[in-house]
Amino acid sequence: MRRWHVVQSKPQQADRVAAQLEEILGLEVYNPKIEVRTVRGTRKLAQVRPLFPNYLFARLDLPGEWKLITFTRGVARILGGWENPRPVEDAVIAAIREQERRKDRLIAYYRFKPREVVVVRSGPLKDVHGIFDRYVDDGGRVRILLSLVGFAAAVEMESEQLSKV
Repeated sequence: MRRWHVVQSKPQQADRVAAQLEEILGLEVYNPKIEVRTVRGTRKLAQVRPLFPNYLFARLDLPGEWKLITFTRGVARILGGWENPRPVEDAVIAAIREQERRKDRLIAYYRFKPREVVVVRSGPLKDVHGIFDRYVDDGGRVRILLSLVGFAAAVEMESEQLSKV
């Protein structure tokens, strides 16, 4: 019985692995992508990036197809290993596909500049002012510096929780 499993690819090889598993082996593969907005110079660009870099989902019949998959060029491993491969529920795949379809994670990059004053608009620190420090990752997390009751703290949060003053 085929079930969804997570296949880890070697760095920068997820698209290649997905193509090989689909075209050569005839497997159902899902390699979720996300659209992000970036700024290069004065131009705003939309780029499509992997939602989970170096990971993809494939419907596999394990352990029968174990060697076939692990010896595919670009595959690093199947999560869970030979003894305990961990299947992913269909509901999880459906939820990821729905989120990808609705583009919930369309991220506006570089809205803030270093040392710019920002205010938190949601969460436990709502209405607290801080200073923007830097972007932490491609997922839209940022680091801001807060001064609370004589104590300075660096806090990481989602960029959507912030706005300019």
